[in-house]
Amino acid sequence: MTPAVRSAARPLPVTSREREIAALIAGGLSNREIAERLTVSVRTVEGHIYRACIKLDVADRDELAKIVWHDLAT
Repeated sequence: MTPAVRSAARPLPVTSREREIAALIAGGLSNREIAERLTVSVRTVEGHIYRACIKLDVADRDELAKIVWHDLAT
């Protein structure tokens, strides 16, 4: 089974916004920079990160970014 088929068969349980924020984290942006880019508050960004980490059972934003970045690459 190819990585793309595996990814489609088991999609990550995160929203498109959580995925977008994780990709921006992977791009090296801080929470403040992400908030400015998406025109939301820093607390909103933190909330998205928190919920995505809970869903994926990861400890921090760096792990979240790695998982989502890997999923986007496949």
